[in-house]
Amino acid sequence: MSKQPPSFFSRNLVAIVMVPSLIGIHLGWSYMQNNRKLVSEAEQMELPPVKLAKFVWNKVTSIGGPENPPSN
Repeated sequence: MSKQPPSFFSRNLVAIVMVPSLIGIHLGWSYMQNNRKLVSEAEQMELPPVKLAKFVWNKVTSIGGPENPPSN
């Protein structure tokens, strides 16, 4: 008898579990940040991936270098 190839679920189990988990984590973060009973508007933060993307983009495009400081 020949061995059957692994099914779609057994080959992609990590992705099937992790993708919905990450989506749920990010939705939960967003709901918590928008709940004014938990987080005031002054303390509100962006999603961590958005902060990371902005940081990397600024480093890659050299915005915020010594000749062009950021305007925060």
